[in-house]
Amino acid sequence: MNRGANIVLKHTCVGEDKAKDRFHEFISDRVMLYNSSRDFPSKNGTSGLAKNLTYGEISIRSCWLAAHESFLKGQEEAEVYLKELVWREFSYHLAYYTPHMLDQNWRDGWNKFPWTNSSESSDAWCRGKTGVQLVDAAMREMYVTGTMHNRGRMIVASYLTKNLMTHWKVGADWFSECLIDWDPAANAMGWQWAAGSGPDASPYFRIFNPDTQAEKFDKNLDYRIKFLAEVYSDGGQEGIDYFRAIPRGWNSSIKNPYPEPFISLADGRAHALRAYSNK
Repeated sequence: MNRGANIVLKHTCVGEDKAKDRFHEFISDRVMLYNSSRDFPSKNGTSGLAKNLTYGEISIRSCWLAAHESFLKGQEEAEVYLKELVWREFSYHLAYYTPHMLDQNWRDGWNKFPWTNSSESSDAWCRGKTGVQLVDAAMREMYVTGTMHNRGRMIVASYLTKNLMTHWKVGADWFSECLIDWDPAANAMGWQWAAGSGPDASPYFRIFNPDTQAEKFDKNLDYRIKFLAEVYSDGGQEGIDYFRAIPRGWNSSIKNPYPEPFISLADGRAHALRAYSNK
């Protein structure tokens, strides 16, 4: 087993029994706070079952029935969790009836949009070296744990497809290489939502500002401190593990200075809005 796999292994929850235990703990202790805590990446606010659902270690029906029962008993925030399960199933519905969504724009009107393919800036995005702290923290979480918080996924996808004007397929393909909870339908749906090319997509003018998102969802820096070891010396093991997990060929060290952004958030947003308004 390579060193990256050994690091990710520490964060896995494998098997039917462990999946059931994790879900029982979520329903018993946290589903009542789901809507108010799920967007904060440093909090244990989600079910954490994406990888178990991916491999069939727990069924979405059992998750639905238990969460629905909680909702009927007065746990109002369980309704938001139920909607997330519906969103996941909707992605499979679309993948079945419009299978081109897995590797092509769901809306063919986006086929001529001037996205770029792989570039120096998208390579930096892949490596968690964009110089935008919340983006990089989320990408590094993926290399250390094999997963990424959903708020992080939206932010990194928006940054790649809009600020860096890179095709969503670049990001979707990279996620398929790195995520242990990778799911073809949910992955494509999420990326096309962020890029604007999918059904019920995020409107083109909605461009996540990572700094604003950080102020709202990581105000105390907990998430960034955890994963950006060369920026914050008081972080945990996860920030160090990033440098142990990544390929040696990246020649990245905790001793290297943290990079400057390729483009300012304001300039990236302006560039994206010009391109989207001319689509």
